[in-house]
Amino acid sequence: MLPVPELPEVETVARQLQPRLAGRKVHSLRILDARLRNGRTPALRGRKIRGVRRSGKRVLIEFTAAPRHRDDLYLAVHLRMTGRLLWVPEHAPRRTSHLRARFELDRGTLLFVDTRRFGTFEWFRSDTEAAPTGVDPLESGFTPRRLDELVLGVRQNAKAWLMRQDKLVGLGNIYASEILHAARVSPLREIASLTSVERRALHRSIRRILSRAIENCGTTFSDFQDARGVSGSYQSLLAVYGRERLRCGRCGGTIRRIVQQQRSTFFCPACQR
Repeated sequence: MLPVPELPEVETVARQLQPRLAGRKVHSLRILDARLRNGRTPALRGRKIRGVRRSGKRVLIEFTAAPRHRDDLYLAVHLRMTGRLLWVPEHAPRRTSHLRARFELDRGTLLFVDTRRFGTFEWFRSDTEAAPTGVDPLESGFTPRRLDELVLGVRQNAKAWLMRQDKLVGLGNIYASEILHAARVSPLREIASLTSVERRALHRSIRRILSRAIENCGTTFSDFQDARGVSGSYQSLLAVYGRERLRCGRCGGTIRRIVQQQRSTFFCPACQR
């Protein structure tokens, strides 16, 4: 199974698109793949793009009201396995292979390309409606005390809990393994059993691993590319993910792979007891 873009990859795309799209007026949206037509596609002509940001694992594009359309509009784009949002400046060559949707703007074009057609478009009428249910681990509201509240009484292993989008949004298989290794927490450990010291270590690791991955434009194993068509580079810094039978760089132990919830988990039994 191909890795799905997680928080760092989606954050990378949103940050790159924001300065290029903010303030641009939409001339047209042409959807070329019927799978992206989630109900009736709203009219965009005349609206401006107010901004682009990440919402969980989705890229959220906000459109202003227009003379004929009084309400703001939000488009949540889930890239899934092979989806890409690519910015094309004016007069630059346009990619046509696997093109699923095209936004014509007053200056430049935004393309949605998706080889395997798993990506989705979802439209919302308000910021609140578009917001995910879980806590964003990069926002100021995610404090050590908030983490304490989220894990209280939860009888679930640490790896599975980190991937619960109703608790923390944006984390998936790759970064869950990396975060637990950085915090020296076993993926098999019941999350509510962590001590106060261990929870603080987990909180620090979540922030540090995600921030460092964003600095390196995310992780690319096969298909992920950013808004410029460039692959991420964090895969060269991974401590455990994909490193089965190799030595742990911290303690010298042997990295193991186990299966949890039908997904591979990588960890070092020597320093994640």
